[in-house]
Amino acid sequence: MSSTSLKRTLGFWRAFATCTGLVVAGTTMVTLGYSMGLVGPAFIVSAFLAMIVSILVSFSYSELSSFMPGAGMIGDYTLIAMGPLMAIVSVLGGYIVLVAAAGAMESITAGLAVQSMLPWVSSTAVAITMLILFLIINLVGVGVYGSVQVITTGSMIIGTSIMGLLGLLSIGTITEAPSVPFNPEGWAVVFQSLALGIWLFVGIEYVAPMAEEVIEPQKNIPKAMLLGLLTIFVADMLFGQAIARYVPLDILKGSTYPQVEGARAMFGQTGAVALIVITVLASASSISSHLAAVPRMLYGLAREGLLPKAFAYVHPRFRTPWVGIFAVFLLLCIPFLLKIDIELIATLILASCVTWLLSYVIAQVNVIILRRRHPNINRPFRTPFFPLPQIIGIIACIYMILTIHPDPEMKIRIYAISGGALLAIIIYAVFWLRYKGVPLFRPVPLEQLYDLAQAENSQSLKLTEKPLEKR
Repeated sequence: MSSTSLKRTLGFWRAFATCTGLVVAGTTMVTLGYSMGLVGPAFIVSAFLAMIVSILVSFSYSELSSFMPGAGMIGDYTLIAMGPLMAIVSVLGGYIVLVAAAGAMESITAGLAVQSMLPWVSSTAVAITMLILFLIINLVGVGVYGSVQVITTGSMIIGTSIMGLLGLLSIGTITEAPSVPFNPEGWAVVFQSLALGIWLFVGIEYVAPMAEEVIEPQKNIPKAMLLGLLTIFVADMLFGQAIARYVPLDILKGSTYPQVEGARAMFGQTGAVALIVITVLASASSISSHLAAVPRMLYGLAREGLLPKAFAYVHPRFRTPWVGIFAVFLLLCIPFLLKIDIELIATLILASCVTWLLSYVIAQVNVIILRRRHPNINRPFRTPFFPLPQIIGIIACIYMILTIHPDPEMKIRIYAISGGALLAIIIYAVFWLRYKGVPLFRPVPLEQLYDLAQAENSQSLKLTEKPLEKR
């Protein structure tokens, strides 16, 4: 290990906590309730198929991170595979749109959950307080939240699992559960809701940038992602199937806090309080990770000349990228400009899902290109049955983009937001690269990125110490 290498101190369980802690977010819990209301209990089929796709995608990220470790993640992988233009699109499209759209919903989701129990509390005040708290934490580089990630993640997953299991078994519930048709909307709606299913797992790849810190990353990273996906599927489906039995589907589909409605229907105020606490913890985890991980990606692009130099500024004392952190903070404030309801939440989540799925397509194409361009490079992890997982994953992601929602009018709104954002990103990328005199599609040599990564580590940039722990 060179003197500029990061220490490998993180074992399997910390990697597992990073995977699951980022994915289990406030918006995920709202999406689960909304999807159960939209599809019915048959949403378990949508979620299962989405989990399979996520497993295939995780193979690609495991392989890419095994030979190109670093916090730049999708930006670095794409830079050496497809060149600067697609690198910018992959990062800004996949993660900045996420922060501006769905990520911005995290704080307001927590605020709405608290307000459901305490009507006199302002949901906006709760949201702003959370954002400012984690802004300060990430500016000074204090990894307090990351240090308890295993505990908070475990409590969220175990809590929802136990609550769902007890509800399904009618143990301790305050009412009897009526029978509910398994598939009231038909199979067409089930297969048109895969994107809602994929949202339950989006972000599992955020453990990839920690490859230099994880012990035996070629084994522990793919194992952590696989077990994380299976764990999240079981926990979500136990809770989701339970609330679909106790709450009318139209109420689940129309509520801004369906997870709290479900817990209250099963266990009264005690259940509601428990879910509010879980929702706040999940949202806090997501907000903290957004403010930590995404600025690091912006730093990586700026380091390579693909964003203005300001994003590469590192505070001389705290060694954190302040410009990127403030930029992400401002994006997370977007919901305060909007009138929030469940339709808006679902629309913004799925709009960001479109661009995130596009980044998944790019990652899988990267694997195929780099296998052909660098066939002899050492890959500690190699995708089994290559290139079949990549081909299936690409087709599945494109299918989910094309069938993003069963309602045609909502689908148009989703495409308008995601398409407009992508168009703006592409226009920026073309003009910026032309201004800098950088070829749009010329891949950067792999050795050049290795040198940049080593220079970055020698500056002791602190962002890798904590965060990459959600959405």
